[in-house]
Amino acid sequence: MEKGELIQIRQFLEKLKAKIFTIKNISWKSPRVIGGTVVFLIAVGSGLVYLNSTTSAVYVVVNDHKIGLVASKDQAEEMVDEIFSEKGAPLGIEAKTNDSITYSSVRVKNAEYHELAKETLAEDISYYVDGAAVLVNKQPIFVLAKAEDADRLLNDFKDYYAQPSDKNQVLSSSFEDDVKTQAKQVPLEQAVSYDQALEKLKEGNLQKIEYTVQKDDSWWLIARKNDMKTKEVLASNPGTTEDTILKPGQKIYLDKVTPYITVVCEGVRTDVETIPFDVISQTDVSLASGETKIKQSGSDGQKEVQYAYVQKNDKVVSQTVKDEKVLKAAVSQIVEKGPQRVTVAYSRGSGSIASGISWPLRGSITSYYGYRGSGFHTGIDIAGDQGDPYTAAAPGKVVSAGWNGNYGYSILIDHGNGIMTRYAHSSKLLVSAGQSVSKGQTIGLVGSTGNATGSHLHFEVIINGDTVNPLNSLR
Repeated sequence: MEKGELIQIRQFLEKLKAKIFTIKNISWKSPRVIGGTVVFLIAVGSGLVYLNSTTSAVYVVVNDHKIGLVASKDQAEEMVDEIFSEKGAPLGIEAKTNDSITYSSVRVKNAEYHELAKETLAEDISYYVDGAAVLVNKQPIFVLAKAEDADRLLNDFKDYYAQPSDKNQVLSSSFEDDVKTQAKQVPLEQAVSYDQALEKLKEGNLQKIEYTVQKDDSWWLIARKNDMKTKEVLASNPGTTEDTILKPGQKIYLDKVTPYITVVCEGVRTDVETIPFDVISQTDVSLASGETKIKQSGSDGQKEVQYAYVQKNDKVVSQTVKDEKVLKAAVSQIVEKGPQRVTVAYSRGSGSIASGISWPLRGSITSYYGYRGSGFHTGIDIAGDQGDPYTAAAPGKVVSAGWNGNYGYSILIDHGNGIMTRYAHSSKLLVSAGQSVSKGQTIGLVGSTGNATGSHLHFEVIINGDTVNPLNSLR
């Protein structure tokens, strides 16, 4: 029994006693006094029984619905505060509610008193946050739990792609899209934290698309049709490989990722690039036919190149050389060969093997063979990321491998019978002039050197000295 309750009982009994025993001129032996004494004793006994068999408590009432009992109002309010803190903790906030929460004092029998569990009360309350919606082209993509994080989120997302540094002077960064934020009250479960929002922007919008296999489709062709890479199409269909047979009418899935927001950055970047060494062949009559020896070993050089660029998210869409400085000159490799060596010459022939040329790189075609604008495009441009490997389209001998003006770092391979192929705009060459290569052998890495807009592979097929449409030869 609490101290306050004892005080109230004592005060009640004192008043009752005063009324019974302070009446003047009445003998204590009178029936009235005796009767009053009996009533007093019964009242005391009843009061003690009632107080000992009951307890004081408060009902927690949510929206006029009694949820359960708690020992006191202070304890109930403390429980509610803890619930709001715990609910909002994952988002770094304190949750709020529009529910009416009140407290009603009662006395209940001891046997009927069961204290309300915090988890039970939490389930009967609805929660909200005063957040900020991020809208892209007027469409909301998510709501931040903390409105004050909105500007920080958008600035950090710009920096994620801009990546300013000593070697990368970012002149400007902006959104290609119409991006706005708007204060909004939303249910707690619909809000995201700053970290969750930034990760969502980085990952992009993943959409699962059902695709029906067409006649003559291959994994590569499906990827090309949908501006994807073969490995991305295969990853969308677990358990498949490039050897998995496709049947017309079959349903497969394409997991396509599109950016929620496109960041456009302009700047000046300084890169250190490799200067591949050239291979120079010399005739040495002292050597037997077909015999070779290296007179001087070659070594790559290095140069510092300053580019002005425009970039959309992680893709460079235009790039021009502002300055170039050689840090270390390349040393040519000198190879001496016997006088009767077999030379795979630039020959004239039927070009019949052109039909057996394979794709050097899996990717979508960003520019086709033929007239474009005011000029003639002598090959096809195959999309690829900086550093992606590409392969020889057919067996042959490397005629040249090095810098070639607007082609940038390029490779020219003679396949015999009047057929040659060219691979341009490379970031790195992995073969040298005079080297024999096999079909499918990796010979270079995709880049954007020379007169190039973004990373890609410019691929040409040359028959008897004239370029032809590679799509007529590729298989």
